[in-house]
Amino acid sequence: MLASRWTAAEGRRELAPGRPHRRMARSPTAQHEAPVSNQRTERWQQLLSPHRVGDKKDRPPLETRDERTAYDIDYDRIVFSSAFRSLHDKTQVFPLSTSDYTRTRLTHSIEASSVGRSLGQLAGRALKQRDVRVEPPHLGTIVAAACLAHDIGNPPFGHSGEAAIQHWVEKRFPPYSPERPTGPGNPFATESEQLDLVRFEGNAQGFRILTRLQARNRDGGLRYTVATVGAMSKYPRPSVLPGRRDKDRTRVSEKKFGFFQEDAQLAREVYRTLGLTEREPDVFSRHPLAFLVEAADDICYALIDLEDSAKLGLIPMEEACALLESVAALQPGFHPLKDKVDWESRLGRARAGAIFALIQECVGAFEEHVEAMEVGRFEQPLVSARPPVHQKLEAITGITRRKGYESERVLQIEAAGFKTLGGLLDMFAPAVLADKPDREQKKLRQLLPLEVFQRPGPYLEDRDEAIERLTPYQRLLCVTDYVSAMTDGFAVELYQRLSGIKLPE
Repeated sequence: MLASRWTAAEGRRELAPGRPHRRMARSPTAQHEAPVSNQRTERWQQLLSPHRVGDKKDRPPLETRDERTAYDIDYDRIVFSSAFRSLHDKTQVFPLSTSDYTRTRLTHSIEASSVGRSLGQLAGRALKQRDVRVEPPHLGTIVAAACLAHDIGNPPFGHSGEAAIQHWVEKRFPPYSPERPTGPGNPFATESEQLDLVRFEGNAQGFRILTRLQARNRDGGLRYTVATVGAMSKYPRPSVLPGRRDKDRTRVSEKKFGFFQEDAQLAREVYRTLGLTEREPDVFSRHPLAFLVEAADDICYALIDLEDSAKLGLIPMEEACALLESVAALQPGFHPLKDKVDWESRLGRARAGAIFALIQECVGAFEEHVEAMEVGRFEQPLVSARPPVHQKLEAITGITRRKGYESERVLQIEAAGFKTLGGLLDMFAPAVLADKPDREQKKLRQLLPLEVFQRPGPYLEDRDEAIERLTPYQRLLCVTDYVSAMTDGFAVELYQRLSGIKLPE
C-alpha cells in the first residue's frame, strides 16, 4: 500500500512506496496552511469567474454538448470575429510588407497566444502545487484567448495610427472648457471625454470591441467572460486619473489607460466582479493573468521582431542568432546550431530556445510574486522582474528599434499612414458631427456602415435617426470605431478613392 508524505518545498502530497498507510497528526504549520489555501482558492474562483459581461440574469456557465468550457467559447468567439480576422493586414512592425515572411498583427497574436497558453498552464500547475485548487488548462485557455485579443483594438499602421488619431483630435478641437457648449465644433461634455481621444489608446479600443462593438444591440456585446476580459486588460483605468493627477510611473498598470468614458460602467462590472482592488474610483489593480498576457506579448514582440528584421536583411544574421542564443542560454542544456548548418535553421533553433527560456523565467517570476498580484500589490512586467532577462531583452529591442523600426521604408509608410488616417477623419468626422449635414456630408454619412451607430436596444434603420440620438462625443467615437477597424490596405485604398487620387474600378 502506498503512503503519502508532505513535501513542504513543493506544497503537495506525494506517494511514498513500500510503507503502510497510517494517519499522521498535522503539524501546527500545516493546520495554519489549510485555511490560507482555502482563502486563495476562493480568491482564484473569483478571478476565474465565468460571469459574462452584460448578462443581467446571473445564470450558470453555458454548458455545451462538445464539452467546451466558458473559456473555450471565448477563445472561439475571438477567432471567428471580424475584428480578429482583420489583423491579417494590420502592421506589426513592417507596414504593407511585400515579403511573405514578416509577421502581421494576426500572426503575432497567434504566436503570443501559443506562448500565453504555455505560461497559463505552467502558472496553473504552480498554483496547484501550492494547494490552490485551479485547473491549469483553464488558465492556459484564458491567457491564450486574452493574447489573441490583446492587439484587437489597434488601428491601421500600429502605433503610428494611434498617434495619427491623437494628433487629429488635438489639432481639430480647442482644449476643453466647461463654459463652452457642446456641438460640432466642441463635441466633448467633459475633459475626460476629450482626453479619451486626445490620448486615443488601442488597449481601450480593444476593451470596447470585446464588450460593446460585437453584437452592438445588447449589453456586453458578445459577452465574453469577465475572466478573459480581465486578463486582457493591462491598464484597468480611465484616461484621466482622479484629481487629474499624473500617472504613477512605478505602476505598470497606470502606464496607459484601458477604457473610454462611454465604457466605464462595463469596466466597473468586469473589474468589480473579479474583485480587483479599486485603489481610487475607477482605478483598479491588474488581474494576475494580465501579467502573463503581457509577458507573452513582450516575449514575441522582442524575439520575433528581431527575427523578422534579420530575415529582411536589416540586421545581420550572425548578430541576430548570437542575441537569441544568449537568451536561450538562460536555461541550462541549450546547445546552439553552429557547425555546417544554414542560417535559417540556426535562427529557428535559437528563437525556439529563447522562447522556452523566457517562458521558464516568467513562470518563475510569477510564482515568486503571485500572492502580491492577488491583492494588487505587484506592479512590474514579469520580463523586468529578473535583471538578467530584462537586460538581454533591452539589448534586443534597442537594436531592433535602431535597425528595424526606424528603417527608411518603415518611416516613409508610417508617415503616409499618418496622412491617410488624418485625411479619413477630416472627411467622416465633420459629416457625422454636423447637426445639418450638407450634400457632401450626407454622401459621406451613407458610406459609413449603419451598424457603427447602433447601441443596445432597438435596431434603428434610419441612419439620421441613429446618429441624432447620440451625443457629439458618441458620434466621434463611432468614427474612430470605423477608422480604427480598417486594415492598412483598406485605409489607403479608401483614402485614395475619396480624395480623387484613385477612382473606384
